[in-house]
Amino acid sequence: MNAAEPPAEPSEPAAPWQPLTFRGAARFAEAGWGRLLLVEVAAAAIVALTVVWFLQENYAPVIAQAAQKMPDGAKIKAGRLTGVSETLLSETKLIAIAVTPEDSTDIGQSADVQVQFRSTNFRAGSAYRPDWGCQVDYDARTIDVSRSALEPLWGAWHPVVLAGCGVATGVALLVSWTALGLIYALPAWLGAWFSDRRLSLAGAWKLCSASLLPASLLVALGVFLYGIQAIDLIGLGCFYAGHFVLGWTYVAGAVVFLEESGPRPAENPFA
Repeated sequence: MNAAEPPAEPSEPAAPWQPLTFRGAARFAEAGWGRLLLVEVAAAAIVALTVVWFLQENYAPVIAQAAQKMPDGAKIKAGRLTGVSETLLSETKLIAIAVTPEDSTDIGQSADVQVQFRSTNFRAGSAYRPDWGCQVDYDARTIDVSRSALEPLWGAWHPVVLAGCGVATGVALLVSWTALGLIYALPAWLGAWFSDRRLSLAGAWKLCSASLLPASLLVALGVFLYGIQAIDLIGLGCFYAGHFVLGWTYVAGAVVFLEESGPRPAENPFA
């Protein structure tokens, strides 16, 4: 008679590696913080690279063209733009940059984003809300804004500007995922408790942070489609609004795929 074989030890679950499914996001509740951070950095890099690509393809050429059109002798002196005698316009469907000697000059409403350098200030707006945005007065000091000054300046600094935008995007995403994950953690923990799912508060924070990554990738997809002009600015806004819904959907779906907490032991009434 063969000796009885010892019972097989339960195998440890494989380490989570993707939050793109409800089950995958749920597994991050038991993952280490280092693994979660690694996946967040990868997702942030994808979004940041998409933003850098968008700026390089759609905004950088217009800025370079605007610098090339500036006349020799153009400068900002004592808070006023001088040396520009006519309106200079550089535009695509996505952005327009206009240099106008008069504040009342109308540059049209064709581009989605409009930046206008006027006689005493510059302002930014949108084709849908021309009065939206910021207006900043010029500095009182003298600034050379001629082509000979701006063109080499932009050529030297535009890679640094793009890199800075990418880093800022990645850092902002990491901070927002951490903060929003903390805010969403309590509702997720309560949902798991009411549905008899095993979830700690720290696990809820990690689950929620992981559940936000697919929503951010949805925004990156919207930026890409907007960059190739497959959608317009309203469509991009719909992608951005939809990513909030997708984030909550992933949080709720991940809670459903958590491991059940099991039956609670009955209390002994004679104890």
